[in-house]
Amino acid sequence: MYRRAKAPLILLLAVTLTALAFTAGCSSGNKTNGLLESEKRLAGMYEGCQKIKIVDGASQNTVTVTQVKSLPHTDFSAVLKRSNGMTKTDTWGGTPLSGVLAAGGVNSAFKELRVQAWDGYVGRVSYDIAMKPDTILAYVMDGKPLPRDDGPVRLVAASQDGFYWIRMITKIEVER
Repeated sequence: MYRRAKAPLILLLAVTLTALAFTAGCSSGNKTNGLLESEKRLAGMYEGCQKIKIVDGASQNTVTVTQVKSLPHTDFSAVLKRSNGMTKTDTWGGTPLSGVLAAGGVNSAFKELRVQAWDGYVGRVSYDIAMKPDTILAYVMDGKPLPRDDGPVRLVAASQDGFYWIRMITKIEVER
């Protein structure tokens, strides 16, 4: 009789532990509780990239994504060449970087740009590349808005490898 009472108790305990294992880690609706530390750093990223600070010596201006979209638009097909050798061809639409720089008060030649992303990545773009008509701040890919993880805009340099194609831009610094 002692053995029969023990079996249902063990079965009940096993079912309870299994149920707890399946529900472990589920959030109570608060989205930040279940985030990894790396994900917490990204909170607000998309919103933080709605403005791009343009620094040229002592001069600082801000260009918003809305302003970028109001400038002359261009579309072209370009191949993104990644460092791992993979390529991806898409049709990109946006505003030439030269027009964005002019809107931000940069009206003369420079040595290079330091383009900074939300995560701290900095890419350097020479004057010659920055002024090409196929170097744009893109906000359209294949006729649709950029995927959210690319940012509201991203640098597309059609003539260059992917490390120039910077996403989530927050700052452009002019070096003379």
